[in-house]
Amino acid sequence: MRRSLSLAAPAIAALLIAAGSATALSAQAARNVARPSGWRVVMDRQSSDTVAHEAMPPGWHMTTGPGALLFDPAYHAVGRYSVEAELFLFPGTSQSGYGLFAGGHSLDGSAASYLAFLVRRDGQASLEYVAGDNRTALIPWKTSPAVKAHPGGEETVLNALTLTVDRDSILVEANGQRVGAVARGAWDLDGTFGFRAGPDVNLHASRLDLRTRFAPVPEPKKK
Repeated sequence: MRRSLSLAAPAIAALLIAAGSATALSAQAARNVARPSGWRVVMDRQSSDTVAHEAMPPGWHMTTGPGALLFDPAYHAVGRYSVEAELFLFPGTSQSGYGLFAGGHSLDGSAASYLAFLVRRDGQASLEYVAGDNRTALIPWKTSPAVKAHPGGEETVLNALTLTVDRDSILVEANGQRVGAVARGAWDLDGTFGFRAGPDVNLHASRLDLRTRFAPVPEPKKK
């Protein structure tokens, strides 16, 4: 089953022109932007700066000061699933990671935990598990031919990201190509999913989808 959380996207080009005007949102302007109904923004730290997050069909626009998790608490993924998103990165200099998170728990507190698949402006990607102040690099930052790097200048770059949680593995893909896979481990990955955006990035997400896998998986062969 595929559950789409985005709006139809017939006018991406017009959207990018409009969204580009948000590149340098000031802290005051960001405070005045109405967030999408039901969504939460949890910043990495207390700051006089803030995070702008608004519905901008098709999708959502996000401009960060401090890094943040952006999510609707009603969106949960359980069992075997894939979370997918299309993310446009606008011009800038920040090399902060941005992408998807899943398996989120206690996201409003210091004990927040989640799994995050991130890419960067320089074309690198990583997979990490965060539990409170502890970060476990499941796939350390590495250059991947699957990830589109930003060439600089005034261009906007699209990366389509997929984070798949299976019975015994976690797979991450960018633009339909494999970035890496790791064992699922003992973490509880049933939980909230959404976007992870590092400090000082300007993004537009045109799509956020959840695919739930129901077909049975063959049992591992006995040795």
